[in-house]
Amino acid sequence: MENVLIISSNKSAEDVLSDFMRETFHCNIRTAETAVQARNIFDSDVPCDLAVIYAPLSDSSGKDLAEYIVENTTANCIMIAKAENAEKIRDRAERLGIIIIGRPFNKSVLYQIAKTVDIAMRRTWKLYSETVRLERKIDEIRIIDKAKFMLMQYRNMTEEEAHAYIEQYAMNHRQRKVISASEIIDKINEQYL
Repeated sequence: MENVLIISSNKSAEDVLSDFMRETFHCNIRTAETAVQARNIFDSDVPCDLAVIYAPLSDSSGKDLAEYIVENTTANCIMIAKAENAEKIRDRAERLGIIIIGRPFNKSVLYQIAKTVDIAMRRTWKLYSETVRLERKIDEIRIIDKAKFMLMQYRNMTEEEAHAYIEQYAMNHRQRKVISASEIIDKINEQYL
């Protein structure tokens, strides 16, 4: 977790939370005092991995802001509220993916929750990166297969001949097969289509 936004109208709570997150997770901290300021930060596409709301805020209960964050951004959200208020909104908040902490609480609770969020974010990022890598690979295979099909259709090659032609073209031009396949597709399109 690199970027954390602390949203609190209570200056002392903001300072304590900022210091705790900075010292514990060595992350970049931004702060906002109101829901409006926080929304402006999110709307300006400032990167944020985690938002911590110390409710209530001077212009909001914090619940609507938390819902906005989880529904409109990629940031995770922890909302710290008085115990009786936390219980009232816990079911809906947790269904939306908002983590609720009732006050009073100790730092070890916040640490465990923030650490769990951090671990989940790292795992999610790893899965996302792998998904992107696999999608690129699939796209490359599609392009190479399309080039093979066009060579077979327009140049009357067998699949093995088309495959060997693409490989030889890539070696001769010292480039990846997918780039060679794209060039072959473009040349066939110019010549025959």
